[in-house]
Amino acid sequence: MLVKYTSTVSTIFGYQTVSEVEHNSVKVYSSNIVFILVRPLFLGNIGSIARVLKNFGLSRLRLVAPPKNYKDSEARRMSVGAFDVLKMCETFATLSDALADVSLAIGTTSGQARGTIPAPLASVLPAAGIASCVEKVAFVFGDERDGLTASDLMRCHHVVTIPTNPKFPALNVAQAVGITAYELAMLNLADSSLTVSEHPPGHSDDHLFVLLGELLDQIQFSRRYNRHVILQELRCLYQRIYPSEREANILKGIILKLKQQPSDIDQND
Repeated sequence: MLVKYTSTVSTIFGYQTVSEVEHNSVKVYSSNIVFILVRPLFLGNIGSIARVLKNFGLSRLRLVAPPKNYKDSEARRMSVGAFDVLKMCETFATLSDALADVSLAIGTTSGQARGTIPAPLASVLPAAGIASCVEKVAFVFGDERDGLTASDLMRCHHVVTIPTNPKFPALNVAQAVGITAYELAMLNLADSSLTVSEHPPGHSDDHLFVLLGELLDQIQFSRRYNRHVILQELRCLYQRIYPSEREANILKGIILKLKQQPSDIDQND
């Protein structure tokens, strides 16, 4: 993915933020921008989020393990004129299911409580806008009490935060979604000639790591180490690299070829 842009950099609450993105940015394709709420608790917030998404021309809302009555009166009342967004939202049992067709996942957090140092939201928005030209991009938000878990954040390519007062950092989830939607809307909409690489969707990455786990078992690597932790760390590395679809397919082909080779581990033990 190739992009050139210039920006005005300022410091807010200790974070360097990009406050103005200028002319050779690209149009945000709203049909490819998805907002995901993981385990939302309060119906009013779900309705408020539907409303603020529609305020900024966005409509793709996904809920992971929501309350069964997520379309009930409180949600409808808070959605005001955006019940169509609420009505069309999709529900999923797990975050992995919700990200199955997503190629770029951006997780959100209020700070560093999950062991990951987040980047300011504005720093990833140009790349997100460009990616939306050809593939689905998701902004992922956690529940109102605890936010996203460490495991949730590991499933995301980027972890971001909205710079706030460090003495009172946590935003209401609907406010955080509103700020994110506004910042997306404020990206410069001038088209330009860019080379945009396609990236594998979540279900393809999931399959790759199933194959990798099987290979680790085959060579008995996971016999000596914690299999789950190793696969999580390798997935974090993979997502930081953000490989193109071709690069991911090459890696998958290598893993498949290695799986076909007889293991001589037992002979060497």
